[in-house]
Amino acid sequence: MSDVVKDMIDAIVSDDQIGAEEKFKSALSSKVGQALDDKRKDLAGTILSKEIKTKDDNAEEPTEIDNWKRRT
Repeated sequence: MSDVVKDMIDAIVSDDQIGAEEKFKSALSSKVGQALDDKRKDLAGTILSKEIKTKDDNAEEPTEIDNWKRRT
């Protein structure tokens, strides 16, 4: 058990509601922060590992100038 949880339980046992609340908020904040960091790393890895596809519009479709040249 982590020190924060032990401190929270000690505060509850000693009837220190404010101390218990502070320890609870601290423990919750740490867990949420760690989960967010893990998700950021996962998302960054996913984004950076994808191949960037570029579409070369000029190679695929004729432009107005190409069409005009064909007419003349």
